[in-house]
Amino acid sequence: MSREAHAFSPDRDGQPYWAAAEDGYLVLQRCGDCDAWRWPARAICNRCHSFEARWERVSGRGRIVSWVVTHQPFAPDFRDRLPYVVASVALEEQSDLVLLGNLLEGEPSPGLPVRAVFPVSPEGVRLLQWEPLA
Repeated sequence: MSREAHAFSPDRDGQPYWAAAEDGYLVLQRCGDCDAWRWPARAICNRCHSFEARWERVSGRGRIVSWVVTHQPFAPDFRDRLPYVVASVALEEQSDLVLLGNLLEGEPSPGLPVRAVFPVSPEGVRLLQWEPLA
């Protein structure tokens, strides 16, 4: 199924993120004045209030800080994947830069090192997911 079948349409602020995800890597917005990373993408920096921003590729490496095991099919596309783990991961680029995504394999634990991956789902969408680092 294509994005169109899901009525998926990135907004102006998030479009560069989704374009990079299609190519299999992680980019995030960074303030053009104070260099702080921004997530989610937005028009103004929450630290220095600048409207300047650029998009940069990040390592995609981080550590699990929290997680939840989901047993309810909140999205129809995930019904056949239950239960699944949604992990909150602090990226190594900035300690307060935390992103959510599914943990693809293994058991979650505090501090577990992971890396961002963007496999193509059966629906044809690339969503941020995490895989444990060896």
